[in-house]
Amino acid sequence: MPQTNETIFVTAELKIKTNIDREAAIEAIEQFCLDMKSEPGCLQAISTYDQNQSDRVILLEQYANREAINQHFVMPHTQAFIERDITELVQAFETQLESKDQEK
Repeated sequence: MPQTNETIFVTAELKIKTNIDREAAIEAIEQFCLDMKSEPGCLQAISTYDQNQSDRVILLEQYANREAINQHFVMPHTQAFIERDITELVQAFETQLESKDQEK
């Protein structure tokens, strides 16, 4: 019987708030990515920084499934990052890939 595996990619564009030191924000974002990587179901968490817009950050995240994303938002480190209020979400979108593994 075929088994469906879903992988969900999340791309989030963040803006570092104007009253926040950029280096401090980058340090917090890097730690947040490390924390995300320890979550069950988080397969990847990468931050990239725009050289032309110093306040622009792109987070690239990969999750095993929808439950992993749901759990991400209730994790203490996610709540702590949100409460620090150092960035604002500009936009985010998801791309879901499904593949069917055939039993051999």
